[in-house]
Amino acid sequence: MMEMTEKTNKDLRQLNLIAYLLNHRFPVTWDEIRQKVPGYQPVGGVDEKSILRKFERDKEELRDQGVPIDTVPIDSEVLMGYRLDRSRFYLPRFSFTDEEIWALVVAVRRLAEMKGFSMAREAKSVLRKLVFDSPCGEEADGSLAFFYSGHYSSPELETVADALMFKKRLKMTYYSLHSDSVSDREVHPYALVQRRGRWYMVAWCCLRKELRQFRLERIKSLQMNRNDLDTPDYTIPNDFSLKDYMGQETWDYSNARPTNVEVKMPGAQYQQARARWSDRDDVTFPSKRRNVVIMKVRDDAAFCRWVLSQQGDVEILSPRRLRREMRALINRVIDRHAPREEVTS
Repeated sequence: MMEMTEKTNKDLRQLNLIAYLLNHRFPVTWDEIRQKVPGYQPVGGVDEKSILRKFERDKEELRDQGVPIDTVPIDSEVLMGYRLDRSRFYLPRFSFTDEEIWALVVAVRRLAEMKGFSMAREAKSVLRKLVFDSPCGEEADGSLAFFYSGHYSSPELETVADALMFKKRLKMTYYSLHSDSVSDREVHPYALVQRRGRWYMVAWCCLRKELRQFRLERIKSLQMNRNDLDTPDYTIPNDFSLKDYMGQETWDYSNARPTNVEVKMPGAQYQQARARWSDRDDVTFPSKRRNVVIMKVRDDAAFCRWVLSQQGDVEILSPRRLRREMRALINRVIDRHAPREEVTS
């Protein structure tokens, strides 16, 4: 144990007491504690009674904090000793269910992949320990769905989460905002992603024969195949990466070929954009062009709506086609909200 100094504080003294008691399987007397535990030796003329009172205060404080220090007789009712009950001191062993392990692996993996996270190395170490000989060990380094166990829940969210867990196909009726239509679809869920409070399912669409994203709020009905839950209906391809869907914007959701778009924005908003999109490979910030951002846009209409929502702070520089679409959108908004003359008969 460390040498005692006059400046040894109460917390260190109490830790020394705990360590000393843990190292002794049998009860120890006050005389032994006074001689061996730093913090209870006479210093600067302090009398024995004061030191004993300090020990009693420490003992009661530790008991109040849940440290099980017992007072027990030694040889007779006169000589008393102190013992720390290890069975009540250490946390009991516990185990996780497969579902709990799955959720933990997803959460820790997300931390390990966060750019600039100061404890990413520790998170990777925890991840390796979690997946060692666990049900999700084969998938821990591959493509896992992002599962969020928060305050928000819905029947659709729970059903999709179950389908991801067991890899079962889903049948649903879905409303498409793009086509303003409702269709019946069968999908194979690959991931759940939450963006700005809204949930999206990344899934293989058997109708369109391609990977699509579906907003859970637009699902009108949903049914999971619950036959033979131990047998998956599909497998997630090894080249699927959840990282491709994290931090996406509304103009990323389309499967159309991306267009290079240049925009200009004021300084404060430019700095916010750098902080928000700095880890994206499809967004660049040219050093020689002040406050200019170059990004890839898949959904022109969604991007124009976002620019409009910025209330004039974002200007589209190129391509010209998108500038024309932006003007057309502004004109439609003006026409819709322009005052109309009343027609009287």
